[in-house]
Amino acid sequence: MDSKPKDTAHHNLQLLTRNLLYVLELTNAISHGDWGRIEDILGNLAMIFCGAGSNNYCSEILHFLFNLKKIWTPEFACDFSFTFESF
Repeated sequence: MDSKPKDTAHHNLQLLTRNLLYVLELTNAISHGDWGRIEDILGNLAMIFCGAGSNNYCSEILHFLFNLKKIWTPEFACDFSFTFESF
């Protein structure tokens, strides 16, 4: 068992910084239209939503990723991603 006193404020600050870096990466990727970076961050974003109690957002992101990687044909998934790059 850990006998060191826990610094809750420091731990919460680390979690906030990590989550804000995820948001910064996502907004930067969206701004540049980099679908690969967006796809890479979605799994982490789903886990953040799950940890925050937003299970519906988590389920929707995971459902989208499952469709993108397993259900949809590569051609459809590619066309879908290029649709967002044109915005």
